[in-house]
Order: sequence, then C-alpha cells, then structure tokens
Amino acid sequence: MKMTAFHALLATALIACSLGLAGLAQAADNATAPSSCVPLASDPQIVRAGDDASVLLHSDQAHYIVHFRGSCPSVAISRQTQFQTGRAQATQLCADGSSRLKTDRGSCPVARIEAIDAGRFEREVRRRTR
Repeated sequence: MKMTAFHALLATALIACSLGLAGLAQAADNATAPSSCVPLASDPQIVRAGDDASVLLHSDQAHYIVHFRGSCPSVAISRQTQFQTGRAQATQLCADGSSRLKTDRGSCPVARIEAIDAGRFEREVRRRTR
C-alpha cells in the first residue's frame, strides 16, 4: 500500500500526540509524587498509643501517619522516643530507609510516610487512645 501525503501527515500527528501525552503524564506523575522526605519540627507531637506498626506525627502544620517496617512493640512502652536520620536527631523524616524512631529498647525503621489532614489526625488520635 502506498503512503500518501495525508497518511504521512496523519502518522506524524499521531506520533506527536502520543509523545506529548507521554510527556504530560510524566509531568503529572512528578507533580503528584510525594517526596520521600518531609521536614520535621524541633518538637514534633508523636502519638504512639494503640498501634505498634505506625505512629501519628504532627509537625508544624502538617500531619502524618509514619509506618514502620513491621511491628515496633517498644514504641508503646518506651519512656522517650526520637526520630533519627542517619546518626543524628532528624530535621527531616525520610521513607528511604535512612530514618528510624529510636526508643529506649531499640529503633524502628520508617517504611512509609502518609500525609493526612488535621481532621483525620484527630480521628486517629481519638481511635488510638480509647
């Protein structure tokens, strides 16, 4: 079959549209993809009751559920907890394996940081502290 000028133009337009859509999809993914690190206030509120797989975190105006890699039973009974990234007290909390919650009896690696709104934070606090 012979390609006419119209077919060539149509094929070129389809390829250009496909490339443009792929670029837009990539830009949208980059714009909505959560950062693997979040800033941490100097005195964050950590709610540890009711769950050994995660804690609730209120840092400045942001609210999160910080999920651990597996369970962290020492988080509920520890007298003090502190987030660390590397070997120092954390100024940011990362879900790339470099951050952990240090307790009196060990540490719990952070697996995922889930951003939540203030309403859900309050509901989770009430649910966990019943």
